[in-house]
Amino acid sequence: DAAGEAGAGVRLRLGVDGGGCSGFQYAFTTEPATDPLNDDDVVFRRDGREVVVDDASLDFVRGATVDYQEEMIRSAFVVVNNPNSESACGCGSSFALKNFEANPALD
Repeated sequence: DAAGEAGAGVRLRLGVDGGGCSGFQYAFTTEPATDPLNDDDVVFRRDGREVVVDDASLDFVRGATVDYQEEMIRSAFVVVNNPNSESACGCGSSFALKNFEANPALD
């Protein structure tokens, strides 16, 4: 199909950054599938596609689902059903971590 051909040779990278209106935010980027991976990258493959998550971000999204949602006003990759998220912002790109006080992010 045309959508499948358009995504050939490209992979999706998911990261988690501090910030956003709920404390953390998801960061999606695309990159050529031929780009070298970092030592701490974890690759997930499904239906011929790859999603790459660095090891630090993986702790924040482990058990979640990455989906592509098409709506009238926007189409975007989203993280849904994140068991590590206590609440999410209305924009869907930021979230609060469950038990953050007991497990603060340490730099």
